[in-house]
Amino acid sequence: MKFLIGLIVIISFSFCAPAYSIVDYSDNQPAKTNGKTQAPVQESRSMLWKSDFSFSSDYEALTIDSEKVGVLNLNTHLQTPFNIYFDVSYWNANTKVGSNQGNPKAIIGFNWLHFGSVNDEARLDFYGGAKMSSSSLLGSSRNDKIFGFETTKRFGTFGLGLGYEMTMPGTPKNSLDLSLGNITRISISGGWMVSSDIQFELEAETFKINQSSETTRLNYLMKNVSFSTLSPKLSLIIAPAISLELGARFRTNKPKSTQDLAKAKIFDLHGAYSNSLFAGLSLTL
Repeated sequence: MKFLIGLIVIISFSFCAPAYSIVDYSDNQPAKTNGKTQAPVQESRSMLWKSDFSFSSDYEALTIDSEKVGVLNLNTHLQTPFNIYFDVSYWNANTKVGSNQGNPKAIIGFNWLHFGSVNDEARLDFYGGAKMSSSSLLGSSRNDKIFGFETTKRFGTFGLGLGYEMTMPGTPKNSLDLSLGNITRISISGGWMVSSDIQFELEAETFKINQSSETTRLNYLMKNVSFSTLSPKLSLIIAPAISLELGARFRTNKPKSTQDLAKAKIFDLHGAYSNSLFAGLSLTL
């Protein structure tokens, strides 16, 4: 853990800056198309720090216990002029049984370091927040704490990102929900601005869920569980400030005990239950 944190900080300083899971490959100045000013291209949460406000929604199709599930994801990002940003997200899943309310998540982040010019900028951000409980079939009844940091580096039209996040799960309110230990996430991402209207991103994530220390509960995780995913994403600018995002998530390393994960209700962890496809729109103001 200490080695990983030290490595991230060293990388960020050697790059002369900080960042997220992917970089904003657009110029600071708006581009002009047919006499109209076009907003700078944005991509993923890591690329929205230059914008005052961003909103994105996507629909994701996946499978849980051999049942097809459709998920609507909603995300907002607000960047203040004081090097502080806010993220709020929510999901809602539809199954053959009915609609399931998700776990709302709220994050506050700090733009701790930022160096470099437009073409070689780098940054390091720290964030913390919480994920609230839900009483639905797929939603978790826990209140979780979240801490992490993200760093990115830009090389002209290319960008690299590295992130670390730890979730500290609370005690489930529902006795049937599985009690968990800390959840860690490590992400490595790369992006390429193919043209002013097309951007491509590839992200690899690895998750580890530690066994629970609440051994007196009826249901608790008795063994550590880990899995990994690979996610390509394509962003197409379809109008000023509006982009279409298409992507998929593939599990490169499946968890050994999927039955435990079903009871854990870690629905919002990418690749926890199956491969998936998603498509959505992003609005940047």
